[in-house]
Amino acid sequence: MTTKRIRFVVLLTFLGALGVLVAVLRPQAEEVEENEAPAVSESDLQIYIKVYTAMQEDHDLVIDNAIKPYQISLDDFRQLERRVQGQSRLVDRVRQALLDSAKAHSVFAQAAAATPTPTPQSTPTEPKPQHKKK
Repeated sequence: MTTKRIRFVVLLTFLGALGVLVAVLRPQAEEVEENEAPAVSESDLQIYIKVYTAMQEDHDLVIDNAIKPYQISLDDFRQLERRVQGQSRLVDRVRQALLDSAKAHSVFAQAAAATPTPTPQSTPTEPKPQHKKK
């Protein structure tokens, strides 16, 4: 064999061995186990719902002003938001609370509450005509 062929075979063998080592010993990306999102207290959940309810009722209200009454920073609120969104049962509770609030404050609901529902008057029934027997 010529020197060039020997070098080529050695190089191929080296690259093949390196490829096997990389495939076998390749460091795996560390996967963070997502056991559960950090717990959200009931009071934190109520703050979250109240902030979004306020913003739902006043579309001009920005998040900075919506969180002011609760003395919570925007960063803390965003962390709370991530914790809530990490738990599907809490997301469902928030959606239901916002839906209930929207229904309660809708124009239709307010009009229905202001106007009593009319009840139909009973109409006198006419006597059934009697059939003559033949």
